[in-house]
Amino acid sequence: MMGRLKRAERLLEIADRAVKSALAMTASADRSVIAARAVAETKERAWDEAARAFGDCVAFATDLRDQAAHLRTLRVQADASASRLAALLDEQRKTHALLIEASRRHRTLELWRDRIRETERAEERVSERRGSDELAARVVRARP
Repeated sequence: MMGRLKRAERLLEIADRAVKSALAMTASADRSVIAARAVAETKERAWDEAARAFGDCVAFATDLRDQAAHLRTLRVQADASASRLAALLDEQRKTHALLIEASRRHRTLELWRDRIRETERAEERVSERRGSDELAARVVRARP
């Protein structure tokens, strides 16, 4: 039986490392999402401000063309940062799911280990009881 308990302990150590790894990945994903959200908001704000100012201070057609090109560039940047944020949010959801799964497996292994320990304790108590019963039976048989 000790082999089962050792195996359960070893699997529990591995599961513990998996939980810690998933927790680290989740924290990293959370930080990435926060940073990407800030960048996306900044890019969107820059595009919005440029769009509001579009057409102001135009003296020549080339000024209007340059402003339009700048506005397109800002829109592309804002869209790219929004896409990156969406990808990072998806990654964040996946890492949270991995953390939940790793925690669930860890808890399952803890329960399995605890049941093994309890079974071993019960078997030890039965064995001790048998030993004391056998001793008592020998004493009774040895009496004249």
